[in-house]
Amino acid sequence: MPQPLAAGSLAGKVALVTGSSRGIGADTVRYFADAGADVVINFRNKAPRAEKLAAQIREGGTKALVVGADLTDPASVQEMFDAVGAEYGRLDILVLNASGGMESGMAEDYALTLNRDAQLNVLAAAEPLLGEGSRVVFVTSHQAHFIRTTPRCRNTSRSRCRNGQERTPSASAFRRWRRRASASPWSPET
Repeated sequence: MPQPLAAGSLAGKVALVTGSSRGIGADTVRYFADAGADVVINFRNKAPRAEKLAAQIREGGTKALVVGADLTDPASVQEMFDAVGAEYGRLDILVLNASGGMESGMAEDYALTLNRDAQLNVLAAAEPLLGEGSRVVFVTSHQAHFIRTTPRCRNTSRSRCRNGQERTPSASAFRRWRRRASASPWSPET
């Protein structure tokens, strides 16, 4: 597999990739680990694959934490970030790769919840660990399908929208993170 990141270019960084037990997520974790980042491998129900990937990464000399979480469950997401905080104390790179919702047996609105709402809620939960210069990457194209349906305001936050309603915490978290990340000393804006 060709390495798009220079060896050591992410040394000292911590990267979490959601949905990283297989596919593009697993490859992304490998790239980050090969570049020197300590990684967090997230899965929903593919623990053996996630553990196998972590073992391969650890053989290469990089730290790998495996954390299962259903991104549509706020308590599960908080437990994931609690584990990241306990292990690493911070997060430098968050890649929102998990997507889906077409599995049989899921609730009718599961795809919408996972691919729209959960992505922003995961970002909001990660915010306390994301420091200055951190990076967040939304990989899934599923978000584009819901762009006109993204909730922008609600009535329980302190910041007000133009129409008098209040902003969602997740949208506010994204704006706060964006302001802090705009002056990264280690990664150019693209």
